[in-house]
Amino acid sequence: MTGFNFQTLYSRLRKITLLFSVQKRAATQESNRGFSLIELLVSMALFTVVLTMGVGALMVLINANAKAQNTQESVSNIQFALDSMAREIRTGFAYYCSGGTETTGDITTHQDCNKGTYLSIIEGGKSLTDGADNRRIAYRYNSTDGSIERKVGSGSWVRLTNPTINVTAMHFNVSNTANKEDDANLFQPNATIFIEGEVVGVGSTGSSFMIQTTVTKRVLD
Repeated sequence: MTGFNFQTLYSRLRKITLLFSVQKRAATQESNRGFSLIELLVSMALFTVVLTMGVGALMVLINANAKAQNTQESVSNIQFALDSMAREIRTGFAYYCSGGTETTGDITTHQDCNKGTYLSIIEGGKSLTDGADNRRIAYRYNSTDGSIERKVGSGSWVRLTNPTINVTAMHFNVSNTANKEDDANLFQPNATIFIEGEVVGVGSTGSSFMIQTTVTKRVLD
């Protein structure tokens, strides 16, 4: 039986320790290894795709918001113009409607029409026509620039609708303008306003619209 050799045991333990140390160092270096060129290119490509999709979605939202605001403003404007016309026509009298012939006649001038493009009335009071050469307020369809216009007395025509609205058709149907309080037929004078158009301009949706309202004179002549 040979004696136990401590030197040999020590040598073997040292070799095992060195082996584990080398393996541990190799594992540490592997875990700390940076991205390769291919991995870097793939990462950049994925980031670019995600960024492009995000920017595209943001631009779509901004464009949709601009379209919605433009449409809302245009609808509000055409409603305001129509309400203003209806209010003045309702409280006025001596309705005169035609296919384009204007009149500045007195309070006895009246005329029915079907699909007329011009309508004038005598103001019921004097708040709007005070100081004007006559008390007539007129409305017309201007097909040249697709707008609705208004005129007080013999003044200039003023546009009622925004440039973002293109009025493609407008007409008045007016009836019973000759009826008086002592007539056997006491149907009140009335006017039907028909407007057709579309929303145009920056951020436009190209939306079309048709609006119609009927106005009945509040008090008989």
